[in-house]
Amino acid sequence: MEKITMHQRFITLLLVITVLGAVYAPPIAAETLRVGEMFEIDSLDPAQGGTFVKEKALIAETLVEPAPDFTLIPGLAESWTMVSDTVWEFRLRKGVFFHNGAALTARTAADSITRALAINPAIAGITRIKNVAATGEQTLQIRTDGPFMALPAALVYADLAIVHPESETNDQGIIVHPIGTGPYQLVAWKRAEQTVRLTRNETYWGPKPKIARIEFRAIPDPATRSLAIQKGSIDLVPDAPYGDLELLRKKGLSVTIANAARVYQISFGSLTGTPFADVRVRKALSLAINREDIVRYVLFGMGKPAAGPYEENMMFANKDLNTSVFDPGKANVLLTEAGWVDTEGRGVRRKDGRPLALTLYTHPQRPGQKPMAMAIAQQWMAVGVKSDVRVMNWSAIGMEMKPGDARLGANATAMIPDPDYYLRRLYARTSPDNQWGYVNQTVEDLLSEGIREKDPARRLETYKKIQALVVEDQPLIHVSYYGVNIITSPKVNGFVFNPVCHDYMLNTQMTLEK
Repeated sequence: MEKITMHQRFITLLLVITVLGAVYAPPIAAETLRVGEMFEIDSLDPAQGGTFVKEKALIAETLVEPAPDFTLIPGLAESWTMVSDTVWEFRLRKGVFFHNGAALTARTAADSITRALAINPAIAGITRIKNVAATGEQTLQIRTDGPFMALPAALVYADLAIVHPESETNDQGIIVHPIGTGPYQLVAWKRAEQTVRLTRNETYWGPKPKIARIEFRAIPDPATRSLAIQKGSIDLVPDAPYGDLELLRKKGLSVTIANAARVYQISFGSLTGTPFADVRVRKALSLAINREDIVRYVLFGMGKPAAGPYEENMMFANKDLNTSVFDPGKANVLLTEAGWVDTEGRGVRRKDGRPLALTLYTHPQRPGQKPMAMAIAQQWMAVGVKSDVRVMNWSAIGMEMKPGDARLGANATAMIPDPDYYLRRLYARTSPDNQWGYVNQTVEDLLSEGIREKDPARRLETYKKIQALVVEDQPLIHVSYYGVNIITSPKVNGFVFNPVCHDYMLNTQMTLEK
């Protein structure tokens, strides 16, 4: 008889375990929408990761919601009134219940917002909320730290999604199992596996969800997301590689292409003590970028060349801007005027013995950014500016980037559907997001004017003036408006892209064919 070795026994045991695991592993329910999320799912606390919790997982909701045209509509609050320059009153809906069966009250809403402000101090800077108090069973009063006409829009902010105080937290007080009022409720979050499972909220106050269950799996790499939906292991993915779109169509998958409220932009390390301190250098770098070619050939036609922060069909865009001009000749003139000259004949401009060189950083999760960065580096080289492209996670860029470097990102322009949101965050002198140190007193005065102005038309004109000023100063460079693609399997019906979303937004009326 042939002897069985220990190695053979091990292999046999391994095969048995594998087969049993396949047989007895809990299957995904038939009516489950499987979504390939583009970012790691590292938080379910709305105060830290509200975009996923509110827009994607549909677990929690905000007091005010945005319509697809960026106007405001009732959310958990059915109405609101401005009581004074700094006090607003919100009347909450009746008949709304959290996933644990508790009724939504002004007290629970106030506690949720107050907690979010404590957990994430940046929210206070964005929303200007000073304090929140329940003045009745369904009446909430919010006081701001000064006149702030954008408060109702600010309450759209996903990090202010309302959760019940009994939501499970970890030892640091961070929510790990949010209890919201949304159309879906959390079943399980397996952080190590990067999966989130949801089930339909059968008592949801709004239109009842048609899909019973949703499962998210984090797939940060665009190419891997594309392969997953081709193999049939995922039903919906955002932002597949642009070069894959025609192949995906040929394989019978649905490809939705839309423009999101987001702009590809280049920000500088610092506008002090670097070549970027000279506006001529910043303008030259902008003029050297062939935006039309980037959209056509690098982004495969997705998006549009950017003339400013807002695409022209957005209600608060200044449609008179024209900075998407490609003029390398003028770029060369400006760089020479600024004292940067190719003295060694090697194709790189120099000044005071230093080359005009930088590192251009970007991150990999959005498929257009790396090829865009490579194309921009080539276009800058054509006018004598040397740039090395480095791709790494967003958080790592902040640790590596030096004052004389730059980064290419895709910045959301309407997470709060009001022009003050983007313009104040990026251009106000004291904003923590204005890391490059841009200062323009006229812009500061107009921001103060805009936030106090009660007349909508006059407010809009004020913010249009700000757009014109910052586009002239070029403290950062807008390259193109963001085109997003959403890929769905043939069994997914009813997906509609919502332009107010951060990346993508599911909806309750989607269905799955069996």
